[in-house]
Amino acid sequence: MKVDFIFDVASPNAYFVHKIIPAFESKTGVIFNYIPCLLGGIMHLTNNKPPFVAFSDVESKMKYQMIEMDRFIKKHNLVNFKFNSNFPMKTVAIQRGAIAAKQLNILDAYLECIFSAVWEQNIDLANEENFFETLKKNGLNDLKIKEIISSQACKDELIKNTQNAVDKGVFGVPTFIYKDEIFFGKDHLDQLEDALKT
Repeated sequence: MKVDFIFDVASPNAYFVHKIIPAFESKTGVIFNYIPCLLGGIMHLTNNKPPFVAFSDVESKMKYQMIEMDRFIKKHNLVNFKFNSNFPMKTVAIQRGAIAAKQLNILDAYLECIFSAVWEQNIDLANEENFFETLKKNGLNDLKIKEIISSQACKDELIKNTQNAVDKGVFGVPTFIYKDEIFFGKDHLDQLEDALKT
């Protein structure tokens, strides 16, 4: 069984999901197929707005979101998480890099490196120098990744991934697609688990 995982490193919730996916895969036998998309593009195409914009005037809801996040962190013992001080961060190069990493068969190592840099080490990977230096420090082929993400084919694939996700009903990340049905957000993995049993 495979589940498409629509993600963008820009989302802290995508980080949370990424960290608990191994246990979920072990528990259910499912395999997650990571599909790099551009969250900003999804938002634009669906007329959606991120919570920090949509609910900026609803103080109690913003406070509750932080409480809910803290609960999730404690439940799954995600003690290394640090909210990135550069949020919201532009992730076009990072997401193209994920496409490149897929082509090079190093996606797992790439994601561990990138998610950790953004959501554990507070590194500004929107800065190109920081991005490629982080790849190099972690033993990834920064020069080859740079070559691929500069190609029109890679740029087109990210655009296509994003449009395809929207066409399937995706309006934000993290989103999971199983048998053409979407499950949005880290808090609906239980519903995904139920669907996998049917």
